[in-house]
Amino acid sequence: MFNFLKRYRFRISIGLILAVLMLSLLGQVESRRNENWFSYAIQTLTHPLLSVTHSVGEGVKNLWLGYVWLVNARSENEALKAKLRELTEQVAHHQEIVFAYERQKQLLQFAAENQDEKVFAEVVGEVERGFSRLLVLNKGSRYGIKKNFAVVTPDGVVGKIQSVTPFESVVQLITDPNSQFPVLVQETRAKAMVEGNLEGGLKILHFPRRMVIEKGDMVISSGLSGIYPKGFRVGTVSGIEKKEFGLFQTLTLTPYVDLNRIEEVAVILRAKGNPEPPLFTD
Repeated sequence: MFNFLKRYRFRISIGLILAVLMLSLLGQVESRRNENWFSYAIQTLTHPLLSVTHSVGEGVKNLWLGYVWLVNARSENEALKAKLRELTEQVAHHQEIVFAYERQKQLLQFAAENQDEKVFAEVVGEVERGFSRLLVLNKGSRYGIKKNFAVVTPDGVVGKIQSVTPFESVVQLITDPNSQFPVLVQETRAKAMVEGNLEGGLKILHFPRRMVIEKGDMVISSGLSGIYPKGFRVGTVSGIEKKEFGLFQTLTLTPYVDLNRIEEVAVILRAKGNPEPPLFTD
């Protein structure tokens, strides 16, 4: 036996070495198989959790990005709104400048065409006294204004000065229930007396029935009141009431001047061709 081992020791050694290598290789393969199975099992078990975690993470990420976008969009929206408000205010301001320019242009044209001595004033307030609606002007006796002076615009008659202080004047409108003055129908030259009423309009209560009158006829100041110069527009005939019997008919007039939209007026200090100021001044 010893001789056999001695005789074939080289071959036996080679065989043992090969056997050890084969066993080692088989062990590694088996180890890798076991390792791959274990990894596969772990991956199989953890995949749903990892997927959910990944989805939640992506959702949170997208939600955060969406929130940031909304915050930025909201900030931009607020900035745009602020800019729009600023531009709207600028447009309104520029429109006011244009409107003021147009009114001043009309007043200057009126001053050039009408030779009456006058002073221009702004309406700075309104006063309610009983059934009367009064306007407050920003100029008074320091500018030569006195009680009963006529107040007009380029469109026509507004009223007369009711009271005055050094710095302000109060205007009684022609539609006031206590207002009454003589007028002319421009087309026919018929004379009449117009007065205000509680409805804020104008009426001619005793217009001769035999006089021809039509809706739309213009009524002007006659110049006989001692207050209003002749020729200023008062109103247009908007209604005619004829009773079955009687000598007179009743006319309803619409004021030619829009008394609810007055901003500037002219106070007549002295009518053209009249060396004296209006009558009945205090």
